[in-house]
Amino acid sequence: MSSSERADRRAAGEQVVREMFGEAFLEENLAATADGDGPGADMARLALEQCFGDIWARPGLDRRSRSLVTLGVLMAQGHQWEVRNHVLGGLGNGLTPQEILEAVIQTVPYIGLPAAGQAMGAAARALTEE
Repeated sequence: MSSSERADRRAAGEQVVREMFGEAFLEENLAATADGDGPGADMARLALEQCFGDIWARPGLDRRSRSLVTLGVLMAQGHQWEVRNHVLGGLGNGLTPQEILEAVIQTVPYIGLPAAGQAMGAAARALTEE
């Protein structure tokens, strides 16, 4: 892949993150790290280029739908910090707090009550931050 293609992927990823989470989140959590050579630089570059630049920027699903899918997967895997982040991103993508909480309830028969309870706690905390 050429450096110009990588730059385009990164720019697309940064735009998605900016629209979902805001400029401050982008700078504090990804862009500054990706520009460096510290321990998280490669992961931040992958997040910006691959996750957000390639996957989130694809046509085929709107961002609200992508947020719901992502939240369900993160809840099922028990990644509570990322549930929190993607609740905020889901709000940025147009989900309502009620839709987010209903998505958590939808997971109960599939991931179990304890995991869904943890997800509900993470979602509720994120919603109170907003």
